[in-house]
Amino acid sequence: RFCAKNGIVLLADEVYQRNIYVDSKKFISTKKVALEDPQCENLQLISFHSTSKGFIGECGRRGGYMELHHIDPYVQTQLYKLASSGLCSGVAGQIMCSLMLKPPQPGGESYDLFMKEEG
Repeated sequence: RFCAKNGIVLLADEVYQRNIYVDSKKFISTKKVALEDPQCENLQLISFHSTSKGFIGECGRRGGYMELHHIDPYVQTQLYKLASSGLCSGVAGQIMCSLMLKPPQPGGESYDLFMKEEG
């Protein structure tokens, strides 16, 4: 609410969202909380997620993304320009991002192994 009220961009580091070790708890994103609060209607939010900390947990697997919510289009353009100028991860990091965003599905040949290793 403070950020929304004062026009401050909220940076949400959500790279550890998969690292929850209590079955009765679950991750709730900053964006979800903000969208459910009418006072945060105009909140500017940038959230980050990474493969190296939260998904696979291997520090050498560099890959990640950021989501921009209610960010001025001009600022978005500048961020994309900056990101594309040299911050692109290698092929392994891009594969890890792809797996993080679209993991193996039930019935797929790697699903059982994926679930075993993830758990």
